[in-house]
Amino acid sequence: MSNSPLPESIATYLQQQLGDILTVDRFAGGHQHSWLLATKHQRLVLRLNQQQPCYGLDYQREREVLQQLKGQAWVIDIHPLSFDGQFLLYHYQAGTVLSGLSSFDDAVWQQLLMLINSLPNLGQGLPEFDMLHYLTRYVSDIDAAPASRFRQLALKWLKVQAWPSGKAFNHHDLHLENLLLSPEQQLFVLDWEYAATSMQGWDAASVAVRCPVTAQQRQDLLAASGLSEKQFTLLEAAVELLDLAWYWQYQASFPELAQRSQAWLAAHC
Repeated sequence: MSNSPLPESIATYLQQQLGDILTVDRFAGGHQHSWLLATKHQRLVLRLNQQQPCYGLDYQREREVLQQLKGQAWVIDIHPLSFDGQFLLYHYQAGTVLSGLSSFDDAVWQQLLMLINSLPNLGQGLPEFDMLHYLTRYVSDIDAAPASRFRQLALKWLKVQAWPSGKAFNHHDLHLENLLLSPEQQLFVLDWEYAATSMQGWDAASVAVRCPVTAQQRQDLLAASGLSEKQFTLLEAAVELLDLAWYWQYQASFPELAQRSQAWLAAHC
């Protein structure tokens, strides 16, 4: 595998274990550490280890999570080599990422709702994650000058809220770009590197904020969360805050970011 973009040690090991690797292509979008490998007989997805504990990012924990979730209909199988190397290797799953979805049809919605209902109880024995610390750290690290007031008021807001005390296992990054629909109309969930036990209801609130849900679908999510309307609304605001903080750190030129931030402050502060 000459001129491989992968680290030499990993490229050599994969060549020895899998045979000739014909192509190595980086995935588009935000998957900076994910690669599509093609051999003569199969296609595989390689994810290189990356750890940013302060932001909850841990590809090594992703291996533990996927072992725990093995057999769930919405989890893509990992290749046995994942347990021997410093990487994750998935079997490639054909399908369409739902990034352009404008509404959920009932069949897909029921699959997603089943996931939201079942996931919270599947993380026994896996590491816990302090969601409030994560939120505070993310907002604290905003250094864009136009966001200084937003940062200050958002940090005060975080300190005074009555956060849900219950714990549940969460994916922590549920949005349309992490949902894949196979040609057989099976829904799969991608990117488990943030998954951990944390605040009850977080995934349900994430879907309510980040996906095109109807009023009835939001009620489905509220019921699945096990929270009161007040607590669920609080988590929705927290998800919005996290997304705004991400944009201020990584895409501060995003259109209407300042206006959206002011609207968040007006609604919550």
